Amino acid sequence: MIIVLEGSDQAGKKTQTKLLANALRTKKKKYKIFNFPDYSTPIGREIKQYLNGKRKFSPAVVHCLLAANRWEKLKEMRDAISKNYILIMNRYYQSNIVYGTMNGLDRRWLENLDAGLPKADLVIILDVTTQDSFLRKKSGRDRFEKDKEYAKKISQTYRKLTKVYGWKKVQASGSKREIHESIMKIVSKKLRQ
Repeated sequence: MIIVLEGSDQAGKKTQTKLLANALRTKKKKYKIFNFPDYSTPIGREIKQYLNGKRKFSPAVVHCLLAANRWEKLKEMRDAISKNYILIMNRYYQSNIVYGTMNGLDRRWLENLDAGLPKADLVIILDVTTQDSFLRKKSGRDRFEKDKEYAKKISQTYRKLTKVYGWKKVQASGSKREIHESIMKIVSKKLRQ
């Protein structure tokens, strides 16, 4: 099973990924966490350079790199799935669709970049207000995180595509515990199916 935690910057994905992992461990479930972009890989390092303003790429190239970064981890993902691990994704291909459409790219083209990767069984969007996002991190934001108007449009795009793809949405402006409890209700229901 693949569980994806998605959302705009500073929605709490990293925190909620850890809390979900702890909850699965308590339930004696095997899991493996994947974070995307994964900056430890050769392509991930290029993405990091781009996000820090040290590389210039067209939107199409950026989104190809983001997809390629997931393909770099395909063997690791398949190995974990073959051992019946639950994969927890701190972002996956859904963010490429959201950010890519925001960058004027065709949604079907973006979907095709990841065709063939293991499909998500459950996608949970952490929906945070732009105001809360900027309160959580005031400085050191990357090129996608700096512009409040852009951040607002990203959140709107996540909400719109949540309806299109049937993703689950969790209000992420509450406390860490409240958000975690909302996530666990959704995950527990999926695990029982």
